[in-house]
Amino acid sequence: MSNLAQQRQFLARLVLRSFISLCLLLIVIGLVIFFATGGTHVPGNPGGKFSVIVARALQGGVGLHASAFLIAGIVVLLLTPIARLLAGVAMSARMRDSLYVVIGLVVLALVVAGLLIGQATA
Repeated sequence: MSNLAQQRQFLARLVLRSFISLCLLLIVIGLVIFFATGGTHVPGNPGGKFSVIVARALQGGVGLHASAFLIAGIVVLLLTPIARLLAGVAMSARMRDSLYVVIGLVVLALVVAGLLIGQATA
């Protein structure tokens, strides 16, 4: 296996492990806060536009609200495949593999289009 192929695999593993670890950390922090405060207030489901959900999570995180950390963990989990895709496109570009760069960018464009369409109806 070539050095660049090994680097591609290493980067993919690094991105996935980092995002999943961050997701797990945020959810555990949210659960600890939830149970430390009595566990009586059940966090609600986030709704609305993505930017509003992220803004609420950031504001709630400053106030150490359990729901903010739980929502942030879910957002990180949802962004994991996009980060992996971006890392793959970057490595394909570094390897000068134009076919995979184009395929990755098309998939990324479809994902972004889906997000934008979903946000327009939210």
